[in-house]
Amino acid sequence: MTSRPYFQRSAQLFETLSSEDVATALLNISKASYSKVSDERIKTLMKHIKVVGEHVMGSTHSRSTLRTKIHSLCFNLGLPSLFVIINPVDIHSLVTLYFAGVDLDLDRFLPEVLCTIYGRAQIIATQPVATAKIFNCLIKSILKCLVCGGVLGPTKASFGTVGSQGRGSLDLHLLIWLKHEYTPAQLKENIQNQDFRDNLLKYLEDVVKEDLDVFRDETNDGTNTASDIRVSIQETDPITYEVVPACLSTPNPASDDYHRIFCKDVVRLVETSNIHKHSTTCYKYSKGKSDTSKTCRMRMPRVLVKTSNLDLSTGQITMRQSHPWINNFNE
Repeated sequence: MTSRPYFQRSAQLFETLSSEDVATALLNISKASYSKVSDERIKTLMKHIKVVGEHVMGSTHSRSTLRTKIHSLCFNLGLPSLFVIINPVDIHSLVTLYFAGVDLDLDRFLPEVLCTIYGRAQIIATQPVATAKIFNCLIKSILKCLVCGGVLGPTKASFGTVGSQGRGSLDLHLLIWLKHEYTPAQLKENIQNQDFRDNLLKYLEDVVKEDLDVFRDETNDGTNTASDIRVSIQETDPITYEVVPACLSTPNPASDDYHRIFCKDVVRLVETSNIHKHSTTCYKYSKGKSDTSKTCRMRMPRVLVKTSNLDLSTGQITMRQSHPWINNFNE
């Protein structure tokens, strides 16, 4: 906490502290009122607590340190280009279940051996270490392709922090600085150019998907995709369970018909897992309001937009949307 030349002085200050002084220091730290403390002893204690707290994951001081690093990157590189949240659904991951102890043959998966969603959630909850290891491996692979591989374009830097959701699963909040030299003012000026504006919208439409129109066109082979959205399985008891497509094997890139199969797989995934349904979480900021005045914080249903457009006066970008309930996703 303190360098050797000042250790003796700090130790002497701490010896004079009472339990009331420690309580005062903790109270001031919780209120972030550092400047209001006049007692030199309490100031020194608060400073050392802050230094130690920076190394405690999840503490207020560690989060403050992360924010300082982000501010430094913004000062050095400018504002980030993209904010990405990567939230793997571990309860639908066969690899996670395998490392959590479930006897699965990942090469020859049989839906009959898969338990219910509630059962999978129980398994994941009892194996947090295995889940964290798989999350770490998955995120590294995604970042290798997404950031280092240039899927989003050349990047200058990225900064991500891992958080824990209410049910205990992990997710990543990621800032990405794309490798371009445009300042916000220059971007606002360049969008006046039609070619630049068209290329920008084309890039965004390639990265962010708001509906399934393109994928449906690719899978329009006369088959009914809606009828096989889920694969039903009959277990030993009389209750029929369903396996969501996220649990099934991914399409094989070596297949001759890979692109069509991939598009069909995307349609299945989105229709089963990415269509918004209102829940209490949607109205967590509307408590106390009447049902008619409550608004979904996810902004659902969304306004349908025929073509992507960019408002030249405000710079607001509106992506095309042909389905009011689909959450935007990446291909």
